Amino acid sequence: MIYNEQPKDFIPDIEVVSCLIEFKNKILLLHRNDNKIEGNKWGPPGGKVDKSDLDIKKAVIREIKEETGLSLDENNINFHKTFYLEHQEFNYLYHYFHYNISEISDIILSENEHKAYTWETPEDALEMSLVTDEDYCLKDYYGIK
Repeated sequence: MIYNEQPKDFIPDIEVVSCLIEFKNKILLLHRNDNKIEGNKWGPPGGKVDKSDLDIKKAVIREIKEETGLSLDENNINFHKTFYLEHQEFNYLYHYFHYNISEISDIILSENEHKAYTWETPEDALEMSLVTDEDYCLKDYYGIK
C-alpha cells in the first residue's frame, strides 16, 4: 500500500530517493535487470539512502550519478513529497524529486542495475510495466486522474 501521509504505527525499514528527470515533457525511465527486486520493470532513477548521505537531496544526487552518469545541480532539484509504502517484506519512505534538463546528455547505465533506458511522456509511462506504486506517484506529481 502507498500513502500520502504517514500511517499510524508506520516504522520505515529503509529510505529511498527517486527523481523524475524531465526533458521536453518526457521523463527518463530505467529498465531494471531481471535479477533485481522488481526485475524487468521500469522506473525513474533512484535508490536507497545510505547512512553516509548527509541528507536526501545529497542521496538523490549520488544515486542519479551512479545509475545514469548524470550530474545534477543541487540548486535545481525540486522536492515533491515523501510517500509511505508498506510491502510484505518491508516498509519504506519514498522521497520523490523532479529535475528539468535543457539538453540530453549521454546516459551511462550501471550494468549491474539496469539494462535499458527510455524517454517517455508521463501518460505513456503509465502504459508500461512500472515498479510497484510508481503509477500512483506519477499521477500524483503530474495531476493525472
